[in-house]
Amino acid sequence: MASTSAVSAMKKYPNWLLMPNELMENILGRLSCLEKLRSAGQVCRKWRGICKDPTMWKFININKLQYGCDTKHKLEMLTKHAINLSCGELVDINIGGFCTDDLLHYIVQR
Repeated sequence: MASTSAVSAMKKYPNWLLMPNELMENILGRLSCLEKLRSAGQVCRKWRGICKDPTMWKFININKLQYGCDTKHKLEMLTKHAINLSCGELVDINIGGFCTDDLLHYIVQR
């Protein structure tokens, strides 16, 4: 049997997993590409599924100035992962400060 403090906590805090998918997709869609790749997809199975949805990756914006602490190689690897997640539905991409000919070729091939 649940303790009274656990029951009161459940009444006090909503279960975010019961939120409609459309609303959750809207919220997660506002995160940066790297936030979706690094952390949001790690929260729970439902968020991971949403973050893997190709519609979340139609627009990719990764700029080295914004994420200056990462190495060029790591940003390129994360960009390739985002491109793979787009499953060919990529509409617009903005990559600055670390783009290479190999990365451009990778984008075109996918």
